[in-house]
Amino acid sequence: MANKSKNRGKKRAEEVKPVARPRLSLDQILVYAVAFTLFAIPLFILPKITEYGYGKTMAALVAISALSILWGLSAWQKKEWKLRVPWMTFPFLGFVVVALLSLVAAINGRVVIQSLVLVIFFFQLALIIANVVREKRDVTLLLASVLASAFFASFYGLLQHLGVMSGAAGATGINRIISTMGNRNFLGGFLSYLLFPSVVLVLRPRSRIVRVAALGLIAFNFGTLMLVEQLAPTVGLISAAIALIVGIAIFRPIEPIRRNRAWLVGLLALLALTFMIEAPSGPLNSVVGLSQDERGWIGRIWDRNSGQTRELDWWIGFEMLKAHPLTGIGLGNYKLAFLGSKADFLATPRGSAYADLQVSRAAQAHNDYVQAAAELGGLGILAVIGFLGVLAWSVWRRLRRNADEADRLDILLFTAGLIVFLVHALVSFPSHLPVSTMMIVLLLGLIHSRAYGEASTITVRLRKPALAVSLAAITIVGFVVSAFAISDLVANVLVGEGITELQVGELSEAKTTLERSIALDFAPRQAYYYLATALVKAGDLEEALAAYEKCFTRFVDENVYVVFADIATSLDRLEEARQAIDFVLATGPKAEIEHRARYIRATIAIRLGDLSGATRLLEVLISDAPNFELPMIALGNLYHRRGMLGLARDFYERSLVLIDQKLADVEAEIVGRTQFTAEEYGALAQSRATLQSERSFVIEQLAGLPAG
Repeated sequence: MANKSKNRGKKRAEEVKPVARPRLSLDQILVYAVAFTLFAIPLFILPKITEYGYGKTMAALVAISALSILWGLSAWQKKEWKLRVPWMTFPFLGFVVVALLSLVAAINGRVVIQSLVLVIFFFQLALIIANVVREKRDVTLLLASVLASAFFASFYGLLQHLGVMSGAAGATGINRIISTMGNRNFLGGFLSYLLFPSVVLVLRPRSRIVRVAALGLIAFNFGTLMLVEQLAPTVGLISAAIALIVGIAIFRPIEPIRRNRAWLVGLLALLALTFMIEAPSGPLNSVVGLSQDERGWIGRIWDRNSGQTRELDWWIGFEMLKAHPLTGIGLGNYKLAFLGSKADFLATPRGSAYADLQVSRAAQAHNDYVQAAAELGGLGILAVIGFLGVLAWSVWRRLRRNADEADRLDILLFTAGLIVFLVHALVSFPSHLPVSTMMIVLLLGLIHSRAYGEASTITVRLRKPALAVSLAAITIVGFVVSAFAISDLVANVLVGEGITELQVGELSEAKTTLERSIALDFAPRQAYYYLATALVKAGDLEEALAAYEKCFTRFVDENVYVVFADIATSLDRLEEARQAIDFVLATGPKAEIEHRARYIRATIAIRLGDLSGATRLLEVLISDAPNFELPMIALGNLYHRRGMLGLARDFYERSLVLIDQKLADVEAEIVGRTQFTAEEYGALAQSRATLQSERSFVIEQLAGLPAG
């Protein structure tokens, strides 16, 4: 009996013994950290940043650095780093080598290095996802994070469209939508790449609540995609749908489709209803009033001018490739070589057909394949083809070697998302946008993850001391890159502050702020332009000229060359001024820039003593630009110097009429508007000050003339 009592006591003790809760491993923490990164980056904005994408990019670099270090620490805890290396890594390494070779002809080598670091780090995120995603619940978590983030971005954009929240300044309707992306086009692309992959969240989870929530979020995001009226992503979706049907016919993932047929029918019905309500061509759109334009949406998006502008960008990219056929003009250098290559192209018989298109600068080629060819040359073309070829073969093998039909359907849906991206890249630049790139990185990582097998990967095991060296290297690189990213982010904020100070007339403060920005930035660009502007206003012309000259390899714009030539002329550096004017006129500039450049050319002729030549130049310019007061003032000065006082008076009086009209217009705008951005007010104030100065000069000259 005593023994029985002891046994009963033992059992009771065992029953009440607290059960230890399983602790989160570093691997699990890493999956949650990746999910948080995928959720946060699309929504990350800083109020003082000059461009939303720049802030997201710098934040992504810091986040990927932290994830890489955490991944290494997880391996250190297990005393082994088991790396699954997808086959696509090897052509990617070839791309890295080609990018380094593009330094040979690069205008700005720092831009090449900066761009390459971004490419490497985003690919590193794909490797992290491919290694840490082990189970289907990890896949669900990551997709749910991105889908939720897309919903909040879409909801914000819808509120801007409806006027509930502020959007793009001065815009109306859908053009108000910038969301957290900075551009409705960027939002539309991101949503289109996510559409097919997010269907996995309707098919995979066991919870009906999760599935219903996924249906609602997918439909809402699809509605926003229709609302922002993006033709190329829509074409991409159609192409991906066709590819998906072909893939289903080949790889036969019938069982999961049959099992989830009710959910799939419900999804299709919901998307159809959403299309009818929110698409501009939908029959219910006019009822709900979301469309604010009666014209066809395709015509609005891809009209003749838009198409021709893209064609111009592509031909200019081809011109760059011809100039440097092997190694290209340097990764990330398209924007820097644009004007020079544009001048070369316009000089050709084919280019003459595009002479009327006035494009002052282009950051991207609006075709990622053209831009890769221009920046990386023939070697880059081979690298891109190699990467896409190996990727296609890898996906094919993973589909063939996976016996699970549900897995095959998942991979087909992820691949459909990639196809939307690849089609969109034919007419846009999604690989240059951090959120779009992040979405594709996610899909690449998921396709090659352990959750879908081991095909098309090789395994590398690192143990001590290789593990210690690798972890140390990743940690050092992560901290260095993060330090540069944070420094660049601070520099960008300072640029915004400097611009504001410049626009309200705080020249000394603006100069100091912009100089601090340049000191912090790894590859400063616009900061030099605004610094030069501040120096001009402060009267430091020599320093301003040096700052504008730096823009030639950092921030290439038509206006930079015109202002440079104007200052160089005033400093009697006439040959430099003439070269700048000849260059900008060869680029087919905007009318306003062209007129100002021709005026400076006449001013150079005056400085050189060619008064008759200057007179001819000014007379032709006045004929072409009758509302441009500066050549009238200059011609009045010339006639005054030559003793032709009647003609001088005539041109002074004509210029005064124009100046008074423009002053009245500026004053009316200042008085009539109740709200201004700092940029708008600064521009109006500068215009008023310039016109008042011109008016005082003309009145003084007229007063010095004898009465007519």
